[in-house]
Amino acid sequence: MEVRQHHRIFGILRFLLPEERLMLNATRYLAYCFVLSFLFCLLYVGVTKGTVYQDPLHLQYMLMSLGLAYLVQFVQSQTMLSVVFAVMLTTLVKLFTQLYGWPISERAVGGLNLSYLIAYGICIQQLMQLKKQYKPRQ
Repeated sequence: MEVRQHHRIFGILRFLLPEERLMLNATRYLAYCFVLSFLFCLLYVGVTKGTVYQDPLHLQYMLMSLGLAYLVQFVQSQTMLSVVFAVMLTTLVKLFTQLYGWPISERAVGGLNLSYLIAYGICIQQLMQLKKQYKPRQ
């Protein structure tokens, strides 16, 4: 027996299965981990090096991940949601390896930016599909 939870988008009632909610929540929590990782880096660099942590890439990816955390509620496909999750997880791992001495090359930054662009494109495409699907019939 499927237990569905309703989810309201633009006043439209959408039903989510438990496994859909799990992946949606995991993606959102991963975005919140970006904020925690930024705060961790501020503390870690402040204690170990005595300076303020200033990494514009970390801040950029943190803000983009928070934007994705909001937009993933419109994604209907579990495959697309998994792609967004993988993009965010890859970036978070890459940022932590940079903290421990492995620099991020310009090529890797370009790849991460492209992956975020694709993730945003997926969310926007799903939003347009949802809007068209629930457009009132005239």
